[in-house]
Amino acid sequence: MEPTLRVGLAGLGSVSRTILHNIQTIENVRLTAVADIRQEPLARAEAQYGVETYDSVEAMCESPDVDAVWVCTPNLFHTEHTITAAEHGKHVICEKPMAITLEQAQEMVDVVERTGVHYVQGHSKIFDPPVRRMREIVSSGEMGRLIQLNTWEYKPWISGQPRLDTEVDFHIGGGALYRQGPHQTDVVRGIGGGMVKSVRATVGRHNPDFPMAEGNFSAFLEFEDGAVATMAFNGYGYLDITELTWGIGEGGQVHNDASAPQRFSGAVENDVKYEWAGMREARERTMERRYQPFYGLTIASCEGGDIRQSPDGLYLYDRAGRREITLDPKGHGRGELVELRNALLEERETFPGARWGMATLEVILAMRESSDTGREVTLSHQTPCPY
Repeated sequence: MEPTLRVGLAGLGSVSRTILHNIQTIENVRLTAVADIRQEPLARAEAQYGVETYDSVEAMCESPDVDAVWVCTPNLFHTEHTITAAEHGKHVICEKPMAITLEQAQEMVDVVERTGVHYVQGHSKIFDPPVRRMREIVSSGEMGRLIQLNTWEYKPWISGQPRLDTEVDFHIGGGALYRQGPHQTDVVRGIGGGMVKSVRATVGRHNPDFPMAEGNFSAFLEFEDGAVATMAFNGYGYLDITELTWGIGEGGQVHNDASAPQRFSGAVENDVKYEWAGMREARERTMERRYQPFYGLTIASCEGGDIRQSPDGLYLYDRAGRREITLDPKGHGRGELVELRNALLEERETFPGARWGMATLEVILAMRESSDTGREVTLSHQTPCPY
């Protein structure tokens, strides 16, 4: 019998709703505890899942019934709660972004490596099967050297759903750069091998209802091996990228509603946000998931051809024409727990780990620096993709 990985969830906000559901579906993984400062979600979790409840992350980390802590508290607290968990000998999964500053990320790397716990950088698109398969094709060399990557995402991020104050102020980890930038950055770093040499970018705040929220960015990345990548994100909610991806969104579901999204003109209170998140989670759980997940549209260009996603896997274009590789649809859901469980069983390092999370954060912060200064920014904390 393989041992069961006992998980404690730190933070019962909107992000945790999908996590709670996914924990119950993974073999040899069990939710045993939750922590939050609010009594209502604690009581609900206790009634629904029969778990221990705590009013602080530190108290939960003292439980002998918790092996790993999933940190999904607000971005401001990722560093504090990761360090608390690691100091108590608990493995860590941490939501993106890893931290707000590189100094915070370095503290997290240091404590993880000093204590010897395993760390998984959570909410990474590296877990999406098409991204993994693209990387495998590129690293195999079967289509020649990678020369170019392009990825685009358009979605109603900034005002198309209710946002809390902490989500729309870039000073404290809010805005699209912190909250969506890690997705695209992990896609291009994952496919491109990880080692970004420099970044040139422009970041915008163009929604007057959310003046402190970055809502769009465009970036040019150069890798150490000479490959280049462009990343474009627009979160103002006019065009939706699903119009270019067969109607398929991030979860692999088909979105058929072409009507304009509801718009919010400012930050909302917690109860509005969490009620909306609950309804969305319930709706998405009932939607049929038939296709591979699409976080926007991504094209990898090699010397011998191009690769992009298809609804069921990947399209490969070369001199012989177009062919399709189909991928296992079971890749849906959160892969962080599977990665942590397997790494512990196989006695190996996790991927993406703490140094990968820090490298992705470095790219994001370099994008803002480049936008502010009008200059290219050279990077120094990059780490390679291990496969």
